[in-house]
Amino acid sequence: MPSHLLCIETTTTQCSVALCADGELSTLTQSNHENYQHAQLLHTYIDKVLSKHNLKPSDLAAIALSSGPGSYTGLRIGAAAAKGLCYANDIPLIAIPTLDIVAREITPSDGHIIATLDARRDEVYCAIYTHDYQCVQPASPHVITSNSFAEWTAKGPVYFVGTGLEKCEEIVDHNTEFIFPKDPSYPSAAQMVKQAQDAFEKQVFEDVAYFDVDYLKAFQTSPQKKNALGQST
Repeated sequence: MPSHLLCIETTTTQCSVALCADGELSTLTQSNHENYQHAQLLHTYIDKVLSKHNLKPSDLAAIALSSGPGSYTGLRIGAAAAKGLCYANDIPLIAIPTLDIVAREITPSDGHIIATLDARRDEVYCAIYTHDYQCVQPASPHVITSNSFAEWTAKGPVYFVGTGLEKCEEIVDHNTEFIFPKDPSYPSAAQMVKQAQDAFEKQVFEDVAYFDVDYLKAFQTSPQKKNALGQST
């Protein structure tokens, strides 16, 4: 009997759910809406991939969640769904850093990968990996300048990937070693399968009760407006 894992990715405008069996992708359902429709779509997508294989949540061996950074709203919706299913069905939770997922959208044979997620203004969240996905610079917020990432070009080609690549391409001074794909890519549950299976086999699980997603930065709200009397509104 195969071990079925459910992978959930909701950190950007794309809502993505995958079912895998013994490290192989079985079913993927995803869509991208600019106005974030995760609350309406996520549980529908989960039901869809499970019912296609006549499975119930209790049949799952584990649930893997894209754990951030990313959209505050998307992260909270994904985490609530994953933790709720794990708790209700007494199954383990696996957390996979979002930029690890983004990096696997491409398969270079050399050099380094700069995995990015678009953030505010001229900022991205980024992490840097070798071509075989070993993390050499952990995820952090980065304000892009003309000199950003130049030091990595001395070590071979540098491949940009993720939703922040257009911002990087626009601002950084171009170098022959910088490689920008034609279109930005969104993190997908399809790229979580092998990592989820590896964590499952090694039993690298989270404490469902205490697990929280990784925002990298504190959630920012718009400042309150004040009326003519100086009162907050």
